[in-house]
Amino acid sequence: MPPSPFTFLIPCLLPFRRTVCPQCLRFSQQQQQQQQQQQQRRRIGNTAQKILNIEKPNPESYTPKPLSRPIGVPYPPKPGEHSGIDSRTWREKRDDMFNYDKHLIRREQLTKEAAKPYFQDWSRTNYHRGKTFIAPSRIFRAEKSLYFPNMVGATLASPKTLSDTTPVLRDRISIVGVYSGHWAELQTHDFVKEQSHPELAELIAHDERQGGPLQRLELNVEDNSMKALIVRTFMRGIKKERREQDWGRYFLVSRGVTNEMREAMAIVNSKAGYVYLVDWLCRIRWAGSANAQAGEKEALVMGAKRLLEAWKREKEASTKGMVGGGRKAVATSSDRR
Repeated sequence: MPPSPFTFLIPCLLPFRRTVCPQCLRFSQQQQQQQQQQQQRRRIGNTAQKILNIEKPNPESYTPKPLSRPIGVPYPPKPGEHSGIDSRTWREKRDDMFNYDKHLIRREQLTKEAAKPYFQDWSRTNYHRGKTFIAPSRIFRAEKSLYFPNMVGATLASPKTLSDTTPVLRDRISIVGVYSGHWAELQTHDFVKEQSHPELAELIAHDERQGGPLQRLELNVEDNSMKALIVRTFMRGIKKERREQDWGRYFLVSRGVTNEMREAMAIVNSKAGYVYLVDWLCRIRWAGSANAQAGEKEALVMGAKRLLEAWKREKEASTKGMVGGGRKAVATSSDRR
């Protein structure tokens, strides 16, 4: 008589067996991980609705509101994340293929993408020029701030290799412009360009002469592979428009940016430009959208100055601690002698 296909469950059902079946243990661990990932996706996915609340039936009656809560992802970024490259093994892919819960998650994502109209972002640009929120007058508190996610893309300095944004953001104070398309790029220039905002340009130039941490980054996010290919062909022209020291701060991101990341960063309209003030720990301390309104440019400059002062205080405290520790070490060695 051939063995039953359920014979592998017999050791798990024996009442006198004290050890746990490794297959059941592995299955329970996978279930716990999936539940944690679902809770995290729901928490990040609802961030934009809690902050902005722009989903209204009539866009004409909508007016942008001040950004009252910190935005970003709740976990610190790491190099290699959100690269868009599937690093799973063949066994992991096989397990995911037969995982019904992951199929439900993927089905929910596809349903949201299919339900979104194709020209929704373009139609929203007719009202307030795509502006979804008003920048806060002050920077977010450090202990309440969330993180800027890691992105992977090609830079002007190394267009043939992919680079992470997190190493460029760490230990620096960065003004990051995120856009997709030339029109959105001009909106970010309204915040940071010398012609439209000379005070900020002067602050960045003065800090560069002193060897400070203030810098400016550009993230050109192109999900469409054809558009990304067109941008790659015009890399030489983009290089001529920028200084050589800024080539490593221009990223062309063509994959890895998920809808959850967009919602966490309050990028509701992909056709508009967004500007973020990121501190040395990759935390978003200020954000602006579309064209700058009255008071937003001044708030960006004041926020950058406050971060520069905080960065200098932290560096002075760390150097004093190192000097004090060195003196203590010398004192203990002399006492031993």
